[in-house]
Amino acid sequence: MTRITEDNIENFIRKNKDRFEVYHPPENHFEKFWMKLTFSIRQVISIVPYLIKAAIVTLIITIASVVIWNNYIRKDRNVMSLGDKITLEYYRIKSHIK
Repeated sequence: MTRITEDNIENFIRKNKDRFEVYHPPENHFEKFWMKLTFSIRQVISIVPYLIKAAIVTLIITIASVVIWNNYIRKDRNVMSLGDKITLEYYRIKSHIK
């Protein structure tokens, strides 16, 4: 079996150039092509609602996971965070400056 490459195709076209000028597709070629094209587009469009639903469910599960982890599972949820410590220190220094 011969592997198809650009060079093979180009050589085939060069050798059979005269055949390309006189060949005409069958009568119903364009109708068949149009039907195949519209069918493939319909398949892509028909899957879009399912993809949107899957994305929404994924987003809801992700948000719920973060909320549950942050409020119930995380062990250090009652410990002061670094941002809180920095804020307290900032206000302490600010009150001493005045």
